[in-house]
Amino acid sequence: MTLAPLLEVRNLALNAGALRDGRLLFEDLSFEVGAGECWVVLGPNGAGKSSLLAALAGVFTRAAGSVEIDGQALERWPSSSLADRRAWCPQFWSDPFPATVLETVQLARHRGGWSVRPTEPDAHVIATLDRLDLAALTDADVRTLSGGERQRVAIATAMLQGAPLLLLDEPASHLDLQHQRLLQDALRIQAERGGAVIASVHDLNLGWDLASHAVLLDGRGHAFAGEREMVMTPERLGFAFGVPVQRIAVGSRQRFFSAPAEAASGSARALR
Repeated sequence: MTLAPLLEVRNLALNAGALRDGRLLFEDLSFEVGAGECWVVLGPNGAGKSSLLAALAGVFTRAAGSVEIDGQALERWPSSSLADRRAWCPQFWSDPFPATVLETVQLARHRGGWSVRPTEPDAHVIATLDRLDLAALTDADVRTLSGGERQRVAIATAMLQGAPLLLLDEPASHLDLQHQRLLQDALRIQAERGGAVIASVHDLNLGWDLASHAVLLDGRGHAFAGEREMVMTPERLGFAFGVPVQRIAVGSRQRFFSAPAEAASGSARALR
């Protein structure tokens, strides 16, 4: 029996700033996300990656098209129920008040029970903090953390929401190589347990390693979605980013790099 997709996107179009007369970011984007899949969103600055993640989370107005989670239109979900199905981690955050790492992540774990302050973290909280190398920082004030440490707290908070669908806007920003690997492992576990991940990334190599599928926005109003091997071709990537891209095999892995300008001849083509 084929399982229903966790997320369905049909003919989606977004304008910059969610404004009716805003610049068109992209249009006619359709794809489905199933359990066990990891999607990456790629594209140049300003192409609409963050806006797409926010639209899928239900906090960015669509210019056209529909988004469904578990077969129900996004706008029909009560906010409390929607929080059980999708977790959104934006690119930026604000910490206006003092709070420890443990207090911050447990807000997601115990959302809705604001009057109940758990004294001890449960096993799932401990495991998530360990997985993201945060165990030694549980009592630290989040306002004192480095960018990478705070980023991992944000990811842990999203994961501890317990939603099967994770929407992560540039989760690898500020992360060093070790913690990028920890991130990949954590997101892979999310998918293996029947969830799904959609994450925007700038690093093509990280995107390739993480993804089973990809969405590529070209910054010219077009979008392309599908399996990783179909989307992340040198020709499509080169056209989207405006520079020649080459891909080589390094052991069992594929690596991307910006090729010399003369390699661009004849390589660019439209996404559709």
